[in-house]
Amino acid sequence: MTRGFRPLFGLLRPHVGAVVLVLGASAASSALALAQPWLAKHLIDDGLIARRMDVVAASCGLMLAAAVLSLAMGAFNRWHYLTLSGTVLFRLRERVFGHLQRLPPSFFARRPTGDILSRMDGDVAEVQRFVVDTVLASVNAVLVLVGTLAVMAALSPELMVAAFVLLPVQVVAVRRLRPRLETLTRRLRERSAELSGFLVESLQSVKLAQVVGSQPRDAARFAALNAGYLAELRRAELFAAVAGGIPGLLNGLAAAAVFLAGGALVMDGSLTIGALVAFTVYLGRAAGPVNTLLGLILAQRRARVSLERVADLLDEPVAVVPPADPVALPADARGAVRFEDVGFSHGGERPVFSGVDATLPAGVKVGLVGASGIGKSTLIDLLHRHYDPHAGRILLDGIDLRRLDPAELRRRVAVVAQDSPVMAGTIAANIRLARPEASDDEIGRAAELAEIGHLGLETPVGERGLALSGGERQRLALARALLQDPLVLVLDEAVSAVDADSARRIAASVDALFAGRTRIVISHHADILDGAALVLELTSAGLIRRPTESAA
Repeated sequence: MTRGFRPLFGLLRPHVGAVVLVLGASAASSALALAQPWLAKHLIDDGLIARRMDVVAASCGLMLAAAVLSLAMGAFNRWHYLTLSGTVLFRLRERVFGHLQRLPPSFFARRPTGDILSRMDGDVAEVQRFVVDTVLASVNAVLVLVGTLAVMAALSPELMVAAFVLLPVQVVAVRRLRPRLETLTRRLRERSAELSGFLVESLQSVKLAQVVGSQPRDAARFAALNAGYLAELRRAELFAAVAGGIPGLLNGLAAAAVFLAGGALVMDGSLTIGALVAFTVYLGRAAGPVNTLLGLILAQRRARVSLERVADLLDEPVAVVPPADPVALPADARGAVRFEDVGFSHGGERPVFSGVDATLPAGVKVGLVGASGIGKSTLIDLLHRHYDPHAGRILLDGIDLRRLDPAELRRRVAVVAQDSPVMAGTIAANIRLARPEASDDEIGRAAELAEIGHLGLETPVGERGLALSGGERQRLALARALLQDPLVLVLDEAVSAVDADSARRIAASVDALFAGRTRIVISHHADILDGAALVLELTSAGLIRRPTESAA
């Protein structure tokens, strides 16, 4: 991602009509607001001083009408601005989420969940506010400022000098404060991410904390994180108050200078009292746009910090790229898998394995064994194309996986892992994830075959499936795979959390249900590998065929 705001302004391009509408409504509302001080001048000079009640009444009526119209136009503008702002925010957030969905498992293994949430929530919102508010607020501020200055010049050109003599001082002050604000904002965002990460981690591990008695330590750490965040927040807010107070102080000095010079003009008869009152009101109105334009300098520094944090996510390289012209698996595909001299390493580190070469015939049961941490699950991740091998290639029914649509590949290769995720919802909803169009009967049959139907399809599973036992979560994942009806089924320690009798029953059911389809079984339990036509041991140097007594 280009680390600048210009590409992000492209988010507004599809909404040009809404931008024009909001700017038009804002300009109309501002014009009505500008009319009121002029009407006040007319009321004072031509009504009160001239003692004409009809002019006073007419001026008050016009001021009331302008106020009501300005209120209505402001509400109209606010509605459409909120719609535009929300749309841009959600599109940007969806863009980040879509990119995250394409990242490999290793990214989420090394990046704290709380940090990702902090960037997707607070930082994306900060970038959106700047992108939208910069365009709308700056254009509106310029329109209001130009209109205000034009009226002020018409009232008294002499007072213009006194009104804006200190403006260069404001500009210099804001520019000097900008780098410090960026540093404080970055530290505050980092503290926020630490807090989010701690809460996510702690809430996911409450049971462990209760078991090991770490609640007092966790509470103390949480208090320390809160104290650190509060300290950074106070520093940032104090600095923001000082930075924001300087323009206010200089505006006060400018107003005093206007009254001093204006008083002299009124006394020598070259300026009316109404004109002086109107000029000071317009001066106050001009301060808003001036402060808005000056504040954009500080807002840009805050947004730049958030932009860099969002860009860090968007710059994360995806591990696999779908082919531009994917090849479809043949209609008679049966699930033959071929590893051709496959090698892989994480991020250029020491290879996990190399020289993996094996043919897994279609329709057979294959056992895959090896020492813990040798890379068995990584090999399955390559088969599922979460990564591409750094050497060699993997073929499914004779087609290189890199030529297949990843979504189609993952529909045809189902993986039931030891820690298969379970989403909040019901058992039926979790099974249906594999095939949303499946009928209730199909879901019920998959649940029964996986021996989880007795719990009830509408039973809530809780957050991350915590209402289920480990064995029930594995059965639920197996039911999803059964509903998916794949060409290749991978069981990666899929029955490790159930008792031995249940594991044998499930293994026998899988063998019966998937007879004639390729099954890759990773297990440390020898009886689960019964009936395997081929047993392969993964080592750092490749796959070694081990003897087997039976065939499937």
